Amino acid sequence: MTSTGLSYKKADKLIYGAVKNLTCILPQKFEDYHEEQHYAVFWVSHINKVHVSMPLTSDVIKENFKIDQETFNNKIRKDDTICEKCKKKDDSAFYDLVRYGEKICRFCFRKNEETIISA
Repeated sequence: MTSTGLSYKKADKLIYGAVKNLTCILPQKFEDYHEEQHYAVFWVSHINKVHVSMPLTSDVIKENFKIDQETFNNKIRKDDTICEKCKKKDDSAFYDLVRYGEKICRFCFRKNEETIISA
């Protein structure tokens, strides 16, 4: 049985092979001593374990995770606890974001589940 807890992984040039799904990129607080913005990258491995790699610059992310600028822009999320469906703040939206790449709260998830089951 594999663990589904969040763990930290250092991002290097070999990390790309371990990534099954890059779920999201979150900007970190900009510090005065940083020359560039730093980000936290959340991703799922081939054994379905969620990892975070940080602090990374956009150039390092694109190089090590082998993504282009368009993918980078699509994966950036700012309001990580706001549900995309109901627009309410809920911490469960963050869990679904890092696990599945979709920001949906537990209430909207239940509504979807009930709709699927009744169909």
